[in-house]
Amino acid sequence: MYEDSWYAFVPDSHKKDDVSTQGTKHRRKESLLKQTNGGSQIPGSSDPIMELFEETSGLKGPPQATLARRAKSYSDFYEVAMDYLKKEARHSKPEDVLETFDSKVGKVPFALQFEELEDDLLDASQEEYQLYRDQLGLSERHLDSLLSDTTSALNLLAGLSESFKTVESETTAFQAQCEDLLADQKRIRDLADEVGTDLQYYAYLEPLTRRLNAPGAGRLVRSDDFLDMLLNLNTCIDFMDQHPNYRDSTVYKTRYTTLLERALNLIQMDFASALKEVSDDVAKQLRLKVHNETSEYVLLYGKFEKILEDRGPQLKRFLQYQEFAFGREQDTKERRSYVQHYHNLYNDILQAYLKSREQVPPVVLKNLRKLGTADSISEGDFEALARRSVQYVLDTCHNEQTLMFKFFHDGPLLTEYHGMVFWNKTANYAERLHDNALSHLVTLNTFLSAYLGHGNLPRICYLVNWLETTYISSGDEESDADQPADGRRWIAQVLLSKYLWPTMDLLFIKAAGEIEQFKPSQEDLRFTTKYIPLAGERKKSSTGQTATEKSDDPNLQAPTALNAYPTVQTAVKLLVMYNEGSYDRPRSGDVLYDIVHQTTESLQKAATVIKRNSVIMDAQLFLIKNLMLIENLFMTHEIPDSVRQSAEFDFTPIWETIQELQNRRQLFNPLAYIRPLVKGELLPAVVDRVLDARKELEKVLVQQITAFTKNWQARLAEKDDQKREGVAKELDAMLNKVFDDETTRAALWKMIRAEE
Repeated sequence: MYEDSWYAFVPDSHKKDDVSTQGTKHRRKESLLKQTNGGSQIPGSSDPIMELFEETSGLKGPPQATLARRAKSYSDFYEVAMDYLKKEARHSKPEDVLETFDSKVGKVPFALQFEELEDDLLDASQEEYQLYRDQLGLSERHLDSLLSDTTSALNLLAGLSESFKTVESETTAFQAQCEDLLADQKRIRDLADEVGTDLQYYAYLEPLTRRLNAPGAGRLVRSDDFLDMLLNLNTCIDFMDQHPNYRDSTVYKTRYTTLLERALNLIQMDFASALKEVSDDVAKQLRLKVHNETSEYVLLYGKFEKILEDRGPQLKRFLQYQEFAFGREQDTKERRSYVQHYHNLYNDILQAYLKSREQVPPVVLKNLRKLGTADSISEGDFEALARRSVQYVLDTCHNEQTLMFKFFHDGPLLTEYHGMVFWNKTANYAERLHDNALSHLVTLNTFLSAYLGHGNLPRICYLVNWLETTYISSGDEESDADQPADGRRWIAQVLLSKYLWPTMDLLFIKAAGEIEQFKPSQEDLRFTTKYIPLAGERKKSSTGQTATEKSDDPNLQAPTALNAYPTVQTAVKLLVMYNEGSYDRPRSGDVLYDIVHQTTESLQKAATVIKRNSVIMDAQLFLIKNLMLIENLFMTHEIPDSVRQSAEFDFTPIWETIQELQNRRQLFNPLAYIRPLVKGELLPAVVDRVLDARKELEKVLVQQITAFTKNWQARLAEKDDQKREGVAKELDAMLNKVFDDETTRAALWKMIRAEE
């Protein structure tokens, strides 16, 4: 690491000896100027003598050889040199001071001796600095050598850096060339793969054509790869649509479409032939003999359930999975060209299935006719007939629905296709299938109409209440063995909402119309204070029978209802019958409006006749008594509001326009009518009005009660106490005779005495 001069450095021994001798012999004394005042003694005269004698004890001879320690570094060099010099000083034998001194004194004069000693002292004092100078020079040379070595090393590293940069640039260029080669290789490989992939769509045509046109191709429907073949055909057609610029893409698309039609036709033929075979066998057996309920179920449903199992899993997968449900709402953005062909197949399959079910309605009608005839039957027989016929039809509809789900469960024919129309045919396959399953409800409704078309309201009310209790309201109760299934519950709800509830509303509206046509007899209009029956008596009809003997309806057993006007009795009966039922079905406001409105009008007509034949007070009591009966019925039975929406013509804009023209004195100016005609101001406006029969009834009732109370208030205002008491007794007797309800009498008394 260092030069050899560093390790071989040994200072001159004689110079060291001189330095050490001088250091021991000529030690500088303290200056006389620093001595204390008053001290006359010559200090330290014996000290150098003692030192001289002490230092003469060493033996003369050469110094003991020692091995100089090498410096570890340049910073350690000074310490090594100083240690070495100290060792040399210890081993060097000091000269005899006295002899040297005596010899010098005797030979050299004092002045010369003093100069010599001064020079020696000067040399001894400068020796250490000279040593430092030599060390510094040596260090400078060492540092220069280090600097030169460092410079050469830096130059070498700079050369290496340049070489590395050159290598790096060459490596980068080589790497770029390799990447370009890899990119070209990948592009060529992708191009080869694309060419090979695209060729597959062309090469698939010939083997598939031979397979579909070969003899016995109809058996392909049962092969394991038939549906995969359909999917491959779809993929090939999509590829040709996506690449119209490819060579012969139009030709290949046409040929693939033809093969797809051929494959779908095989499915249609296989499914239709299977249905036709089973249908012909069932029709033949039904014609041969009469079957019981179990054998009919096996023929109409059991044989059809085995069709899909016999035809293999491929046809079942095609009909029951969403894989082939093309054209759904989420597929509208990607409408493919082959979707129409699939929907044509779905329509053909649906037609074949519906045709195979055409033999079920005649069997249902025949069995219904066995249950009863259209002749008049008693109420008990009708209830049993209605229950048996409804249960039979609901079971039949449930069986049809079960068979439908076994054929097309979650498949293309039970999928919703919104807004799709093919050749003027909508894709509502699910709706048509459900309509077919519920078509027997039409047969049931036609069968029951013969028993319900004579205006017999108790029959249809019983049937509706029984259906609501048995099939609809039963879901909230505890389950029993006789509880119907959920499928039958839904079918019963369809029967009610689509057939029985509308029929019942029509019959009630018809019964309300009979109230308007009611022609009262003289006995019905004989309502005077003299002839009103007492509370314990009952008014007799024109036939001589009492009302109790005429009516067996429990709703009319109350004395107030029995003494009411015949139209009121009919209205009470109709309202109670229409409102009863365990199921919260929608009550039609039109029915309630007709009943209440027609009853109110009939009471007003009868009151007019009574007022003409008797006094006005009798007419007032007649209206108050009958109208309060209907009003109380609304509150006690919680009957809904009798509201009807009615559209009427409003001629107010015409009158306003004419009034405006008259004010402007342009009424007879033809030109003034042009602007109102253009704006439609001379046409009547159609206004939707809400008609409330209950409010009409309350309005008439309030008017009659007000007139009645004012009349009696005037009579009770007599100043004569005796006359006033007589009038009060007369009023009390009349109220007790007319009104059986204590609450009504108290209310009338309270209103009459309000001013008192």
